[in-house]
Amino acid sequence: MGEGEAVLYGSDECDESRAMADLLRELGVDFRFRVVNRDSVAMREWEQLDGERVPMLRMGNHSIVRGFDRIKIQQLFGWVGC
Repeated sequence: MGEGEAVLYGSDECDESRAMADLLRELGVDFRFRVVNRDSVAMREWEQLDGERVPMLRMGNHSIVRGFDRIKIQQLFGWVGC
């Protein structure tokens, strides 16, 4: 995984996963959407990270956002102050 690569782990049945994907697109973030409820490899990756809840956004090897947290995501990408 690249230093700044964004991966969104989510479920295609989860409103929060869809909302986070929409927000990332709105912010112009390039990301891969890994659907854990349909892809066993994505499920294992997500479980190894912690598998606690979806959506979960991983940025490179540094930042993880669990759940749909608009403010944290905007801060991560520099859209709002701390």
